[in-house]
Amino acid sequence: MYNSKQAKENRPISFVSTGCVAVGSIDGILTSSPLGSCVAVVAYDITTKIGGLAHIMLPGKSLKGNDNKYAENAITNLIDELKHLGVPKKNIEICLVGGANVLRKESDNIAGHLIISIFEILKKKKLNVIKASLGGYERRTAKLNLSSGIVNFTVGDSVEKKLWKFTAKMTGE
Repeated sequence: MYNSKQAKENRPISFVSTGCVAVGSIDGILTSSPLGSCVAVVAYDITTKIGGLAHIMLPGKSLKGNDNKYAENAITNLIDELKHLGVPKKNIEICLVGGANVLRKESDNIAGHLIISIFEILKKKKLNVIKASLGGYERRTAKLNLSSGIVNFTVGDSVEKKLWKFTAKMTGE
């Protein structure tokens, strides 16, 4: 992660670089460094206002230990860190951002393989993706405001837009 700095709304921002996983609660903001073919997995629990972001570079699992550049390692560590902070797994909701073919080469299919790998891992862990901005040819960024539960993103040089606002689940009671 990069060093934290203060946001306009006076909340500390943690920049999550490639191969890193970060978690936080209530008053912080987690934002990815630019995502080319990488994918940001944004996880959040609205009841505790605890969330996290994994900046994933490669599909599958590392053969050499616990390397968060790989999808399975990063997602497992993200979920474990959230659970360690008291988040029940059943409360975790997921948004995805990234996975572009920024080199615009037909033979460059790493982003597609990464997206498939992430969906397979999340399915295996029984975690649902509720919103995503994936693919295309332009880099993205992802930002999670831990206080509001809002996930914002950019595409290329565009202005920041809201992807999703996590809200309380309806229980049917």
